[in-house]
Amino acid sequence: MANEDQDLELDIDEGDSGASGKSKKFIIIGAAAVLLIGAGIAAFFMFSGDSASSGDETAETVEDAPKEPAQYVGVPEAITSNIPGNKRSRTVQIKMSFMVRGDDAVDTVKLHMPQLKNDVLMLVSQQSADELKTPEGRLALQQKSLETVQATLTDLVGEPTVERVLFISFVMQ
Repeated sequence: MANEDQDLELDIDEGDSGASGKSKKFIIIGAAAVLLIGAGIAAFFMFSGDSASSGDETAETVEDAPKEPAQYVGVPEAITSNIPGNKRSRTVQIKMSFMVRGDDAVDTVKLHMPQLKNDVLMLVSQQSADELKTPEGRLALQQKSLETVQATLTDLVGEPTVERVLFISFVMQ
């Protein structure tokens, strides 16, 4: 009888492992595949969706944020330089201010004023008197001064900080 029980158990085990074993393996493989696909889709949406949406939110926040009021930082002394001309050399004297936004920007510009003034003085000394006689020449110098100041501040603090360079007085003799 023990022999029959073993045969019987073997028959039952073989029957279970044959039909239900294959179905269990199929269910486990199917469930694993569904989980992997779901995890892949979730990861895709999490990494691609969040970066795009957070970038959009950041852009909207920057655009929607009201600008701080403009503040003006005057260069303490006029910039004076001799400049060459076709007929004769001239002397130019420029009083200027920098337009910035925010108290931090004011402090940054004041802290680096000697370097900014030096860089603008070097730029002015490279100009021609004949160019600076015309309004277009003065506007071009104003634009070049802005670019120079922004480049210097970007090198020093990582952001341009100054929005405009304003010539308060421009005298050429």
